[in-house]
Amino acid sequence: MKHPDNQFTIEEIEKLCQLYQECQLSMLEETELEYILMQSNIDSPLINDTKELMAVSRLCKPIAAKPQKNVGNWAFRAAACVAIVLSSFAVWHKLWLNPKNGDCIVYVAGEKASAEEAHKIAEADVAKMQQFMQVVNEQQTQEEIKVEQFMNHINKSR
Repeated sequence: MKHPDNQFTIEEIEKLCQLYQECQLSMLEETELEYILMQSNIDSPLINDTKELMAVSRLCKPIAAKPQKNVGNWAFRAAACVAIVLSSFAVWHKLWLNPKNGDCIVYVAGEKASAEEAHKIAEADVAKMQQFMQVVNEQQTQEEIKVEQFMNHINKSR
């Protein structure tokens, strides 16, 4: 492309607009064309369409996400797990230890489920929670063993 300070003819600008719409320009050339179109007052259907297309594509460009630290992400996941465990325990406690003091209401696909279905769903959720807790306990035990082995290895090497 010419330097932006140089004058372009309407034919040259329309040719560049056509190439833009056919996705034939590089990112740098697209940026330069956008600059040229914003600086010029040329009015033609192709140029106006290209300006509108550029405005839409500018709105659709993804915003770069800030990298998150793993510690915060890990803490968030741990907090979510604790919340799930505590809420599951609260439901289990209410349903099985005090069955007459509370009812379980469950909606499936927007329809209220019967009491039997609700209790079956709650029992299935409690079973899943217990399996999850068992897996977590096993992982914790394995990690504790690895840490202990690591610490023993470090102490032996001193």
